[in-house]
Amino acid sequence: MSQHLLGAGVLKDHYEPLRNMADIEAIENIPLEQRITRWDFALNLLDGCRYDPNRVALYATHNGNVDGEVRTWTFGELEHRAIQCANLLRARGLGSDDVVAVVSPTVPGLFATMIGGLLAVRLFPINWMLDANGLADLMQRAEVKMVIALGPTPGFSIWENVRLAVSKQPNPPQVLTLHEAFSKPSQDDLLAAASEHPGDRLTFERQTAQRDSVACYVHSGGTTGHPKIVKILHAGMVFRHWAANNGLAFTRDDVVLSDTPLFHIGGLLVRGLVNTANGNTAVIPSIFGARDKTYIANYWRYIERFSITQVSGVPTTLSVLAKNPPTTENISSLRPYFATGSTAMAPAVQDRVAEVTGAQVLQSYGMTENTSHCTLDPRDGEVRRRCSGIRIPYVKLRIVKMGEGGTILRDCAIDEIGMVLVGGPGVAGGYLDSSQDKGAFLPNGFFVSGDLGSMDADGYLRISGREKDLIIRGGHNIEPGLIEEALLQSPYVALAAAVGKPDAHAGELPIAYVELHPGMHVSTEELLSFASERIPERPAVPKEIFILDKLPLTSVGKPMKHVLQMDAAKRVFESELQKLKCAWTIDMVNTGGSGLLTKLHLREASQEDRQAAEQILSTFSVPYEIAMH
Repeated sequence: MSQHLLGAGVLKDHYEPLRNMADIEAIENIPLEQRITRWDFALNLLDGCRYDPNRVALYATHNGNVDGEVRTWTFGELEHRAIQCANLLRARGLGSDDVVAVVSPTVPGLFATMIGGLLAVRLFPINWMLDANGLADLMQRAEVKMVIALGPTPGFSIWENVRLAVSKQPNPPQVLTLHEAFSKPSQDDLLAAASEHPGDRLTFERQTAQRDSVACYVHSGGTTGHPKIVKILHAGMVFRHWAANNGLAFTRDDVVLSDTPLFHIGGLLVRGLVNTANGNTAVIPSIFGARDKTYIANYWRYIERFSITQVSGVPTTLSVLAKNPPTTENISSLRPYFATGSTAMAPAVQDRVAEVTGAQVLQSYGMTENTSHCTLDPRDGEVRRRCSGIRIPYVKLRIVKMGEGGTILRDCAIDEIGMVLVGGPGVAGGYLDSSQDKGAFLPNGFFVSGDLGSMDADGYLRISGREKDLIIRGGHNIEPGLIEEALLQSPYVALAAAVGKPDAHAGELPIAYVELHPGMHVSTEELLSFASERIPERPAVPKEIFILDKLPLTSVGKPMKHVLQMDAAKRVFESELQKLKCAWTIDMVNTGGSGLLTKLHLREASQEDRQAAEQILSTFSVPYEIAMH
């Protein structure tokens, strides 16, 4: 590790205790600018590669087979290939502001692509699970000049979707491919093409990035169905590097699992490139990541075989692991804490994971627009249940009451629920579509999260839920988390999501969707009874519970509530519209956030039929359109 990196406090051999807000404030007595003296994250990545070029940077196993063949890249090889990639991108006529989309699950070549991309162009990792239309939309909005995608691979439709998405572009971008560690490269393979370029030096003039330099684009998680493109700054990435190390006390000897996608901000940084910048070894267990059942079955053996020191995962993955604890595996290499996030973890699951691993689960809260997390449980302090930790150093956190038009009326009192605002060095440079900045990125430097939360006297943040996800029953605000937490206490329930269904009298009524653990069977009546005993607010008791084979989830394990809201509304309207005498079909449209639109199609209908349909739909608060065919 370069002396510059160590001297800047990005990575240390020893960290001071982090127990409470007093320790946070003590850290802040030294200005951040004295701790970080260079704001170019690409150079941090090169520092990580150069500390020990012979150390293994990447291990890769095939489809979760812990006993099978292992492919390795050293840090020297990683740096060499990354620089080759950077030189290739420039040789293809791309400039520093040109956008290169990356559509691939985690393979070794993806790390070289990311580092090379940050050195040479404006990187844009995209969710590889999107269909062709979703990919095409993001490519067009970002004006993508090149796409680097996983080539034809069994089990994936990425290549087919990318080709179709590219064909839809007004100016089709160049296309290169990546390959899985155990597959042969295709004709247009990025690494093969890059091998013709130098790997020991950049062949182009590169300006060192400044704090306000845009490093890459990252799109939002997509729980609304309409992902926004966020401009991530070098300042935010370098700060996140420092903050992750300070919060989790990373050392040069850490070995981590790389099993989360690198297209969302948490996977890209805290569970991805931060480790590379530290010179930490990463283990890629499967191209399918944590979705690979063989890998999850072998999870504890991976920790034993590769002496994994730090693990992380979304609560959905951790809840599965808690149900399948280690038996004879030696997991003593694990640190006494690790982080999770993306959704609140049920206390029972949190306690079970801690019992199974001997490591405390540190919860966090963050967002793409803040370049990942802004709070984290103190590693040496209290982990407070149902909370998301305390703010990390140098981050500004406010809980406020907001009025019409997004005006801030006042700061909330202790334990009072309000809108969560986030400020500080992690705040992104706004949205690519600047018209979306209004009401989100405020002139005073704060970002309006859209989340409701409260802060207790010790600085712990408790998130109540998305403002748009609140269930409003006759003017009474119901937090979905109350319902979800109660259901997750059931030994049968793996995942739960509560939404509101339209109601002509109350506006909305609470209902819930659940996914059961594999092999479990339980009736909805039993679940309703179970939840009723554990929900403190009677109006919050769900009117119905639906058991699904699979809950629709985003790439980071968050329930896609807009999909469930549409399903709930459709069920209600289909039931009510049975009164019509004509034939009809109904479509629910997500108009952004949790905004819904009902589209009713009447066939061979009279005006009386239309009036009857109007009378039914007008009793609900959901906007509607009626078309006669």
